Amino acid sequence: MKATIRDVANKAGVSTATVSHVINNTRFVSDAIKKKVLDSIAELGYSPNAVARIFKTGRKNLIGCVIPDISNSFFSTIINEAEEIVSNHGYRMIVVNTREQEIREVEHLQILSSGIVDGLILASTIADSRRLAELIPSTLPTVLFDRVLSNGYWDSVTISDYDAMYQGVEVLINDGHKKIGYITGLNRLSTTQERLRAYKDAMAAHALLLSKEQIQQGDSMSQSAVMHLEPLLAMGCTAIVVSNNVMADDALFYLSDKDLKIGQDISILGYDDSYKTTFNQRRMHMVSQPTNQLGKKVGEQIVERIKFPDAPVKNILLNSAFVKKLRTY
Repeated sequence: MKATIRDVANKAGVSTATVSHVINNTRFVSDAIKKKVLDSIAELGYSPNAVARIFKTGRKNLIGCVIPDISNSFFSTIINEAEEIVSNHGYRMIVVNTREQEIREVEHLQILSSGIVDGLILASTIADSRRLAELIPSTLPTVLFDRVLSNGYWDSVTISDYDAMYQGVEVLINDGHKKIGYITGLNRLSTTQERLRAYKDAMAAHALLLSKEQIQQGDSMSQSAVMHLEPLLAMGCTAIVVSNNVMADDALFYLSDKDLKIGQDISILGYDDSYKTTFNQRRMHMVSQPTNQLGKKVGEQIVERIKFPDAPVKNILLNSAFVKKLRTY
């Protein structure tokens, strides 16, 4: 016969409540007792009845995670860090990928908001907070990350890049660059808007005029920067700012294939969201984001929001840092 929670409790010499706390991580249990319970579960082959638990507690122990680009190391790092935090509190994570497409996000949110998760974390590609509020029930604990929506409905964990981007552009100017091109991400994203504002402000502070063609529109995804590099080079740009990590990587590889020496023939200010620095990245200036810290904060905040659903809205702001290129070639 299938083992029950009472069988596990009897074998471990504890109460059924203690077994439940070990399984659901709902209360502190000493390591010694936890080991007895887990050993008994393994020996008896006990499998908790998830449906019965949901019916009894109303908790699914699931958190939905909506991201715009699962191939982007920035988002995969956030997922990894947030999942580590929530799993320590007895939750598992469901991850869905929107590919920066609003229609895909709408479809995912309709499913996740139907009652299958206890909470939601998302980097939304939807810029209209009213539209997002139509898709997310007010009773569903939710934390936004990376992208800002000025509404006050939900908790958020975001990064400000303004100072680091401004400093990076100013370093390029002080190095003697007068014509500095810029490749943006999607215009509707708050991250795109803040980074572009910093670039424009730095250029204006040094009385450097901008032509319309100097600002090229990417889409924040892989390969979108490549088509904009040739026009910038053709107009005589000696430095180029690329406004996210994926597009910056593409720009480095493309320019290297063209036998242009990064840091010598052309200067690049890009993004780095990983502790691993590639050979090409060492030759460019970088805006470095606290990605791991962001992921941890997201995990902590969704757990807190689930525990305290009526607490005031909390907005956590982290700051990126400018990192000067490590070597000159």
